Amino acid sequence: MAFKVKPKTYLIRFAEGHEFHGAEARLRGMNLGEYMEATGQDGGDGDTEAGAAINRFLGHLISWNLETEDGQPIPTTKDSVTLVDHDLVVALNNAWIDQLLGVHKADPLPESSPSGEPSPVASIPMEALSPSLAS
Repeated sequence: MAFKVKPKTYLIRFAEGHEFHGAEARLRGMNLGEYMEATGQDGGDGDTEAGAAINRFLGHLISWNLETEDGQPIPTTKDSVTLVDHDLVVALNNAWIDQLLGVHKADPLPESSPSGEPSPVASIPMEALSPSLAS
């Protein structure tokens, strides 16, 4: 019996209070070849230019809930994306990439996190060795 690979999809939503809260998009995940190409792990430069990253985003976009100011749905085509605010498209793309990489900005460190402070465990004394132990 073989394992059937289903394309993974990601739902992008912004938290309450975010500038783009309410905007949603669904995107397909990347296969390993696409991921290696996007990150440069295939020997290339990766998606170092914004245009390449946005084109990859649009190529994986399945749907979104975006509308024009007069309430008309904005299709998920490359021509129609020109109607969408640049910052919103970049935010959607970045959120998608974060999900692909497993970054969870909505899950901050717990309040008990020391935030880079030294460990509360007592430090090991760093005294000079006695002459008898130094040899």
